[in-house]
Amino acid sequence: MAGIRISSAERDDAVAALAVHRSSGRLTPDEHSARLGRVQQATTREEIEALFDDLPAPHPDLSGAVSPRPPAVVNPEWPGGRTGTRASRVMDVIGVLSLLVGLPVAIVLTAAGGMWWTLLVVVGVGVVAMVLGVAFMAQPAQVALPEDDGDEGAGQPGGSAG
Repeated sequence: MAGIRISSAERDDAVAALAVHRSSGRLTPDEHSARLGRVQQATTREEIEALFDDLPAPHPDLSGAVSPRPPAVVNPEWPGGRTGTRASRVMDVIGVLSLLVGLPVAIVLTAAGGMWWTLLVVVGVGVVAMVLGVAFMAQPAQVALPEDDGDEGAGQPGGSAG
Protein backbone atom coordinates (compact mmCIF):
# COMPACT_ATOMS: atom_id res chain seq x y z
CA MET A 1 0.00 0.00 0.00
CA ALA A 2 2.96 2.31 0.42
CA GLY A 3 3.36 2.78 -3.35
CA ILE A 4 -0.15 4.23 -3.77
CA ARG A 5 -0.15 7.72 -5.29
CA ILE A 6 -1.52 10.59 -3.21
CA SER A 7 -3.79 13.45 -4.20
CA SER A 8 -3.30 17.20 -3.89
CA ALA A 9 -5.75 17.27 -0.97
CA GLU A 10 -3.67 14.69 0.92
CA ARG A 11 -0.53 16.70 0.17
CA ASP A 12 -2.28 19.84 1.55
CA ASP A 13 -3.24 17.87 4.68
CA ALA A 14 0.45 17.00 5.17
CA VAL A 15 1.41 20.68 4.84
CA ALA A 16 -1.19 21.60 7.50
CA ALA A 17 0.10 18.89 9.86
CA LEU A 18 3.67 20.14 9.43
CA ALA A 19 2.48 23.67 10.26
CA VAL A 20 1.03 22.39 13.55
CA HIS A 21 4.35 20.74 14.41
CA ARG A 22 6.23 23.95 13.50
CA SER A 23 3.95 26.09 15.68
CA SER A 24 4.30 23.69 18.63
CA GLY A 25 8.10 23.86 18.45
CA ARG A 26 8.73 20.29 17.31
CA LEU A 27 10.32 21.48 14.07
CA THR A 28 12.84 24.26 13.56
CA PRO A 29 12.22 26.68 10.69
CA ASP A 30 14.89 24.93 8.60
CA GLU A 31 13.44 21.44 9.29
CA HIS A 32 9.96 22.74 8.49
CA SER A 33 10.97 24.23 5.15
CA ALA A 34 12.97 21.11 4.22
CA ARG A 35 9.99 18.88 4.94
CA LEU A 36 7.67 21.23 3.05
CA GLY A 37 9.87 20.84 0.00
CA ARG A 38 9.75 17.06 0.33
CA VAL A 39 5.93 17.19 0.68
CA GLN A 40 5.62 19.19 -2.54
CA GLN A 41 7.80 16.63 -4.36
CA ALA A 42 6.07 13.58 -2.84
CA THR A 43 3.94 11.42 -5.09
CA THR A 44 3.31 8.33 -2.96
CA ARG A 45 1.88 7.59 0.44
CA GLU A 46 5.22 6.14 1.55
CA GLU A 47 7.05 9.42 0.91
CA ILE A 48 4.55 11.38 3.02
CA GLU A 49 4.49 8.86 5.88
CA ALA A 50 8.30 8.96 6.09
CA LEU A 51 8.13 12.69 6.91
CA PHE A 52 6.04 11.96 10.02
CA ASP A 53 7.84 8.88 11.37
CA ASP A 54 9.55 10.84 14.14
CA LEU A 55 6.58 13.09 14.96
CA PRO A 56 3.55 12.48 17.17
CA ALA A 57 0.00 13.25 16.02
CA PRO A 58 -1.30 15.05 14.05
CA HIS A 59 -0.41 13.17 10.91
CA PRO A 60 -2.00 13.73 7.51
CA ASP A 61 -5.14 11.74 6.73
CA LEU A 62 -4.08 9.36 3.98
CA SER A 63 -7.14 7.14 4.24
CA GLY A 64 -8.17 8.14 0.74
CA ALA A 65 -4.93 6.71 -0.66
CA VAL A 66 -5.86 3.06 -0.38
CA SER A 67 -5.21 0.19 -2.69
CA PRO A 68 -8.09 -0.50 -5.09
CA ARG A 69 -8.45 -4.17 -4.09
CA PRO A 70 -11.64 -6.16 -4.44
CA PRO A 71 -13.38 -6.66 -1.10
CA ALA A 72 -12.93 -10.04 0.53
CA VAL A 73 -16.11 -12.04 0.03
CA VAL A 74 -17.07 -14.20 2.98
CA ASN A 75 -20.27 -16.17 2.98
CA PRO A 76 -22.07 -15.46 6.27
CA GLU A 77 -23.79 -18.85 6.01
CA TRP A 78 -20.64 -20.82 6.85
CA PRO A 79 -17.13 -19.83 7.99
CA GLY A 80 -14.56 -20.07 5.26
CA GLY A 81 -17.00 -19.08 2.52
CA ARG A 82 -18.54 -22.51 1.91
CA THR A 83 -22.12 -22.51 0.67
CA GLY A 84 -24.86 -24.99 1.27
CA THR A 85 -26.04 -27.21 -1.56
CA ARG A 86 -29.35 -29.02 -1.79
CA ALA A 87 -27.72 -32.29 -0.67
CA SER A 88 -26.08 -30.62 2.33
CA ARG A 89 -29.38 -29.08 3.42
CA VAL A 90 -31.18 -32.43 3.08
CA MET A 91 -28.53 -34.09 5.23
CA ASP A 92 -28.82 -31.33 7.82
CA VAL A 93 -32.61 -31.81 7.98
CA ILE A 94 -32.21 -35.58 8.38
CA GLY A 95 -29.69 -35.06 11.18
CA VAL A 96 -31.81 -32.56 13.06
CA LEU A 97 -35.01 -34.60 12.68
CA SER A 98 -33.29 -37.77 13.85
CA LEU A 99 -32.24 -35.99 17.01
CA LEU A 100 -35.48 -34.07 17.60
CA VAL A 101 -37.87 -36.96 16.85
CA GLY A 102 -35.75 -40.08 17.10
CA LEU A 103 -34.08 -39.25 20.40
CA PRO A 104 -37.31 -38.94 22.44
CA VAL A 105 -38.63 -42.14 20.82
CA ALA A 106 -35.39 -43.97 21.63
CA ILE A 107 -35.53 -42.77 25.24
CA VAL A 108 -39.10 -44.07 25.60
CA LEU A 109 -38.19 -47.41 23.98
CA THR A 110 -35.17 -47.72 26.28
CA ALA A 111 -37.19 -46.96 29.42
CA ALA A 112 -40.23 -49.03 28.47
CA GLY A 113 -38.72 -52.00 26.67
CA GLY A 114 -35.04 -51.97 27.54
CA MET A 115 -34.05 -51.35 23.92
CA TRP A 116 -30.97 -49.22 24.73
CA TRP A 117 -29.40 -49.83 21.34
CA THR A 118 -32.01 -47.49 19.75
CA LEU A 119 -30.16 -44.58 21.36
CA LEU A 120 -26.98 -45.58 19.52
CA VAL A 121 -28.82 -45.81 16.20
CA VAL A 122 -30.49 -42.40 16.55
CA VAL A 123 -27.35 -40.58 17.68
CA GLY A 124 -25.30 -42.34 14.98
CA VAL A 125 -27.73 -41.38 12.21
CA GLY A 126 -27.82 -37.78 13.46
CA VAL A 127 -24.05 -37.41 13.62
CA VAL A 128 -23.44 -39.09 10.25
CA ALA A 129 -26.11 -36.95 8.57
CA MET A 130 -24.64 -33.72 9.93
CA VAL A 131 -21.09 -34.67 8.95
CA LEU A 132 -22.29 -35.53 5.45
CA GLY A 133 -24.14 -32.21 5.33
CA VAL A 134 -20.83 -30.40 5.80
CA ALA A 135 -19.07 -32.72 3.33
CA PHE A 136 -21.65 -31.97 0.62
CA MET A 137 -21.19 -28.20 0.91
CA ALA A 138 -19.75 -26.45 -2.13
CA GLN A 139 -16.14 -25.35 -1.87
CA PRO A 140 -15.51 -21.60 -2.01
CA ALA A 141 -14.40 -20.14 -5.32
CA GLN A 142 -10.70 -19.31 -5.34
CA VAL A 143 -10.20 -15.63 -6.13
CA ALA A 144 -6.75 -14.47 -7.16
CA LEU A 145 -5.86 -11.24 -5.40
CA PRO A 146 -3.29 -8.83 -6.86
CA GLU A 147 0.18 -8.97 -5.37
CA ASP A 148 1.03 -6.45 -2.65
CA ASP A 149 4.39 -4.83 -3.37
CA GLY A 150 4.89 -3.49 0.16
CA ASP A 151 4.91 -6.78 2.07
CA GLU A 152 7.84 -8.46 0.31
CA GLY A 153 6.17 -11.88 0.76
CA ALA A 154 5.78 -11.68 4.54
CA GLY A 155 2.98 -13.91 5.71
CA GLN A 156 2.53 -15.46 2.28
CA PRO A 157 3.12 -19.16 1.68
CA GLY A 158 6.67 -19.55 0.47
CA GLY A 159 7.59 -15.99 1.54
CA SER A 160 10.33 -15.18 3.98
CA ALA A 161 9.12 -14.45 7.49
CA GLY A 162 12.22 -12.78 8.79
